[in-house]
This record gives sequence, structure tokens and C-alpha cells, in this order.
Amino acid sequence: MEAALIAKLLASTGVSALVSTRINWSRRPQGSALPAIVLHRIDGQPDYHHAGASGLVVSRVQVDCWGLTYGSAKAVARAVEVAVTAQTFTQGAIRFDVILIADERDSTTDESPEILFRTSLDLMVHHANAS
Repeated sequence: MEAALIAKLLASTGVSALVSTRINWSRRPQGSALPAIVLHRIDGQPDYHHAGASGLVVSRVQVDCWGLTYGSAKAVARAVEVAVTAQTFTQGAIRFDVILIADERDSTTDESPEILFRTSLDLMVHHANAS
């Protein structure tokens, strides 16, 4: 799911126009250019029915959209929203049944010599193997 989600975001001209290829899991390389996206898989819950696992997993993915201004961080978040939410698609070997926004929040952090702005989206990602 992780590589497929990055591939979907990079395939979006709205996202790639803003962040180029600066999308990473877990952390942003120190001193790297902005704006950028950092993804974190917070949790994942497999779906079960009477016969066992269905193959569907619902993962909460935190998408941190970083920018040098509030506006740039927010623009990246809006581009992510357009690129992946409320759609059904297959990317590589992964089928995405739907991605929904569960939460959104804004914050700042001091990263000397600048203040960085962040808009975080919590996505509920419903996914399974495409086979």
C-alpha cells in the first residue's frame, strides 16, 4: 500500500507541481526543499467475516503537508485531497476502494532559521491486493 499511495500522489499533476518528488514515509530529509509531504501509517485494521480475513484493510495514514507559508502547506493538502479522496482506483498491485479524510489540523514548528507550516490530514485508506 505504501509504494502504491506514493505512486498515486506522484501521478497527480496537482501534487507533483507543488512538491515534485518530495514525498517520503516517516520523516522528511533534514534540510530538504519545501513544500513536501511526509506520510505516516498510524494503524491498520484488517477486515474479517465468518470465513476469516476478507483481505480488506483500513489504514489510518497521516499526511503531513509542509510549507514555508501557511498558504503553501494548505495548497499541498488541497492537492492531496483532490488526488486521492472519494475515489476507487488501482495503483500497481493495490486496489483502493475509497480514501476518506477523517481529520485535518494545522500547526507550525521552528526549524532554525525558519518557521515551517504544516497541514496534517488523517486519511482512512480502504485497500486490498488487486488480485
